[in-house]
Amino acid sequence: MQRTSAMESAPRVFRKVFPAVLLLCLANSGCNSCYSGFWNGNGSGLAVSTSSCPLTKATGAVIVRMSVASAPPAAAAFPSPFASPRDVQHIFVTLHGIEAHPSVMAGEDSSGWEELVPDLKAHPMQLDLLAVNGDSRSLGLPASATAPATIPADEYRQLRLRLVSVHPSADDVIPESNDCGNVGWNCIVFADRSVQPLEFDSPVAEFHITPERGIDNVFRVLPDDVIHLSIEFNAASSVFFASNTVVHLVPAFSVISRTASSIYSAQ
Repeated sequence: MQRTSAMESAPRVFRKVFPAVLLLCLANSGCNSCYSGFWNGNGSGLAVSTSSCPLTKATGAVIVRMSVASAPPAAAAFPSPFASPRDVQHIFVTLHGIEAHPSVMAGEDSSGWEELVPDLKAHPMQLDLLAVNGDSRSLGLPASATAPATIPADEYRQLRLRLVSVHPSADDVIPESNDCGNVGWNCIVFADRSVQPLEFDSPVAEFHITPERGIDNVFRVLPDDVIHLSIEFNAASSVFFASNTVVHLVPAFSVISRTASSIYSAQ
């Protein structure tokens, strides 16, 4: 009788000890491991295995809209002592990407840039930053370019508009037509029909949008929510420096984000 009692108590002892051992293993392994195993009731069939189990990060969706704040009546809308006295009629830029990053310090080659309009990579498009279509100031991105993009839920502090370079490589996709003619893919057109290419500070043709005084330009992507992001070009607050051959543009953009729920409640 004593031998039977001892054999019956072993499973009970193991049931008490095994959870403590498992918790000890979990405590010593960190939070990025998964544990699996089985126990056949008598302790003779115990197996425990570990494997890496990365956590799934929450995501949200972003829909981008681009617009123009106002159309300048003359070059005076671009406050610069070096500005040309000729009227500015068009500012053509050829977009092949709109990206966001959580860090305002992120550089060109930093990891973590999230594409907000994936369609632009395969279908770059040329936009006139001064265009006004009827009563609408939307720059008219096509439906394929305004499809929601899924990105990690986070607070994003920097955006960049990536443009087709002056001399695209043979592998780069370019639009079928070019309103800049033979001066490149990004330019300013004046009232006298002269065209000057845009010049950039770095070898990469792009505009950066970062938080500035009085303008937050920070947007948050919430888990499982849809964020409507409006990027607005303000010609009256922009500056350009013109020379005989090129124009250096310092554009002013503002970023406004609204959730789908806030848009619905406002209607």
